[in-house]
Amino acid sequence: MANVQHSALTDPNIHEPKGIASASSGQVYVANGSGSGSWLTQPGHSYGDLYISNNSTAFTLAAASAASKLNPTGAWTANGYQNITPSAANGQFTITSAGVYQLDFWIVFETASLASGTAYNFYYAVNGTPSTRKVYIKKTSNGVDTLHIAANGYATLSAADVLSMYVAGDGTSSGTNITVKEAGFSCLLIDPS
Repeated sequence: MANVQHSALTDPNIHEPKGIASASSGQVYVANGSGSGSWLTQPGHSYGDLYISNNSTAFTLAAASAASKLNPTGAWTANGYQNITPSAANGQFTITSAGVYQLDFWIVFETASLASGTAYNFYYAVNGTPSTRKVYIKKTSNGVDTLHIAANGYATLSAADVLSMYVAGDGTSSGTNITVKEAGFSCLLIDPS
């Protein structure tokens, strides 16, 4: 073989990077700093979006301040997604690429006629286990209130993890109905692993 500098090669002598045959479409090579690396889904190329629009179906909160999956019957709609499997029927995502994900959630809902100061707690959950991190909101009157809340954060997820939103009442709102009028729940891969 001739002694030719690699930088001097031209087509048709240039080749794809080592390991490309095992890489999936859209993956990029990420070095590990030790002379090796892996083919991973590139940041921003795993995402999913679910939303609720113009809903009027009530959702009953679990009793005794327990958290349950936020899944009003037939209310979720899957929007854009790639490399994630959304399920509108279950209000959840199945993750296909491991890494750190940005999570975004917002909701507008009507409460039952309960005491002012009654609280509602929202959590993201992985594989049916709610996070210890929550965002909450309290009623502002003794009548039916329309409340809205938004939150975002980051979670480290593995392939095959199931991601969903959970809701819980407090001692007063547990076991009562809310009506989710509008909502959005999305996740975006920002750091593959």
